[in-house]
Amino acid sequence: MNLVMLARADGNVSSEENQLLKKIATKLSLTDEQVAEIYNNPENYPFIPPVTREERYERFIQLIQLMGADGKMDANEAKLVRRLGVELGFTPERIDEKFPIILEHLRKGMNREEVLRIVI
Repeated sequence: MNLVMLARADGNVSSEENQLLKKIATKLSLTDEQVAEIYNNPENYPFIPPVTREERYERFIQLIQLMGADGKMDANEAKLVRRLGVELGFTPERIDEKFPIILEHLRKGMNREEVLRIVI
């Protein structure tokens, strides 16, 4: 759940970022207590990369979506997304290639599944 660390990278968590975190938590079937624990102690929850290529891309898209949720692109958020992209198993070159494509489609209002079909 390094998404919490990402959301905090610019110093605050916007309501848009918080809504996205809640959606992701619901998708993962986390209880309110689990979410509070993760939110209050994100450093206790190591980043475990997904196994399949599709899951890795989906996680990367989620990271980019969270970064842009508040309509701003903070340099700290972008740096963290790049670092987590490498942890997901993407090369810096692949990140440079896919990041703008993903961001562009998310800004156009496409959902994660639509963006995933385009970039995979």
